[in-house]
Amino acid sequence: MPLDPQPRPALLLAVVLALTTMETNAATAAFPLRVSADRHYLEDSDGQPFLVVGDTAWSLVAQLSEDHIRHYIDDRARRGFNAIIVNLIEHKFASHAPARLDGTQPFLKQADFSQPNPAYFAFAHRAVEQARHRGISVWLCPAYLGWNGGDEGFFKESVAAGPVGLRQYGRFVGEYFKDLPNIIWMMGGDFALSPTNRWTGNELAAGLRDGGAKQLMTAHGGQTSALDTFGDQPWIAIDTVYSYATNLYVPLSANQARQPMRPFVLIETIYEGEHDSRPEQIRRQAWWAMLCGACGQFFGNNPIWHFDGPTLFPHKDTWQQALDSVGSRDIPRLGNFLAARPWHQLVPDSDGKLLGSGPGSGPTQAVAARTRDHKLAMIYIPADGKNPRGLTVNFDEFAAPVTTKWFNPARDAELIAHGDALPNRGSQKLRTPGDNGTGLNDWVLLLESR
Repeated sequence: MPLDPQPRPALLLAVVLALTTMETNAATAAFPLRVSADRHYLEDSDGQPFLVVGDTAWSLVAQLSEDHIRHYIDDRARRGFNAIIVNLIEHKFASHAPARLDGTQPFLKQADFSQPNPAYFAFAHRAVEQARHRGISVWLCPAYLGWNGGDEGFFKESVAAGPVGLRQYGRFVGEYFKDLPNIIWMMGGDFALSPTNRWTGNELAAGLRDGGAKQLMTAHGGQTSALDTFGDQPWIAIDTVYSYATNLYVPLSANQARQPMRPFVLIETIYEGEHDSRPEQIRRQAWWAMLCGACGQFFGNNPIWHFDGPTLFPHKDTWQQALDSVGSRDIPRLGNFLAARPWHQLVPDSDGKLLGSGPGSGPTQAVAARTRDHKLAMIYIPADGKNPRGLTVNFDEFAAPVTTKWFNPARDAELIAHGDALPNRGSQKLRTPGDNGTGLNDWVLLLESR
């Protein structure tokens, strides 16, 4: 079919709307990000809370063309993701690793950190800039170490470079990317380091600073937090939770209570398309994180994280098909719901004052959080079947009569009003609406007091 030589008004309107949407996405955050004054969350440079709604795009630089990067970033921004995890250099999980698809190597001499290839890093710079234009922060890992320091990452090469060589590489990277305010630097990578080899992250972080990189920093361990991985280092501005625990509530709650206080994110747990995960598990992980005090969380999908490159888990769909996965809809739905409310003021109900009997345990444990002014609370009730589920809420915790509404975390739907406002005294037994449209009964209870 030949192209229409005369653009039609409807087509022009669609283009204008698309460009307007892109500009709106780009304006959602004023980078760079910073830690809030109370050290509970991140905010942009205008002081607006930044709720991390993240996706994992580890192999983006090494595995995708510029057109495919644009396609991926446009899709994530349109859905509401505002953060992605990316490996600056890839050791194993790309078709021609460590080279890009077109053969461009990250180093002029194989695995020699002292000889970075400007052409490779120029491509990576453009990729991060693409994300910035769409309001997406890039949590960039400058030298992913790999599980237990094996062949998945650059731990052996980092050791061979030594403290001086690794710091020199960090200086180059810091200078090259210091102009991109949407970066969060992420040291480590799937390695629970011992005190004897923590220098790999410390020297790299110091090199980044030497090169002029002023962006925030965090770390990715090996089922360990940032602080467990590198110790209480001053460069760690954001702590992390990385756990595959069945009851993820336990490590999340423990991290929330850590001192000195730092904002933390759920940086990795079970991915969609791996470990026989189910949609309700992906939702539960994310909601637990947010109501346990996290300032955001990262969702993972196989095959998106490696973009059809080498993987650890067989898959049927292409990464393009996976962009519209259940999790790719459920996680932004969580983000949109929270962003419309003062989520950053929520405090976990760790003392159990709000949520009385019936919270469940293990994977079915309901989790609650409330604001200090006693005007807002949220409770996530995980799935344990499809029938209505009861729970007891203490209404003494509110400042005035309470309206209660049910939010469906699995479907785009209107809030369901529970009924008339309830008095702010005593305990009330409430029941979830039951099947949320997926054959399961996980729900979020929104309680508001004026």
